[in-house]
Amino acid sequence: MNKNDIPEIISLYTQDQAIEDGVLALVGYLGEQRIVFTSNLIYDGYEDSEKRIALIKKGLELLKKDDPEDSPHMRLRVIEKDKIWVIWNSEGFTFMKPEDY
Repeated sequence: MNKNDIPEIISLYTQDQAIEDGVLALVGYLGEQRIVFTSNLIYDGYEDSEKRIALIKKGLELLKKDDPEDSPHMRLRVIEKDKIWVIWNSEGFTFMKPEDY
C-alpha cells in the first residue's frame, strides 16, 4: 500500500451504537457536546452522581490546559495515572479507564 492510499473503512461503531449497546453511558451535556462514561468506569464507583460530577469538573479543568500532543480534533488527559482518562473529540467528552481505549 502506498502511503498516499487511504484504506477503505470496513466498519464503523458509532457513539450512538455504543450507548444503545450499554458500552457507554450518557451522563450529561456541556452545551451540545455529550459527556459519556464507559460502563466499565461507571460500575467502578461512579454510579453516584456527586462523584461523577466531581470527576467531570476535574477532567474539564485538565482539558483546558494546552498540551503539545493536542490536535485540533482531539485532546486526551490522564486524570488518575493508570486509572482514569478523559478524551475530547468531535463526539464530545469520554471518561474511561485506560483499558477501555
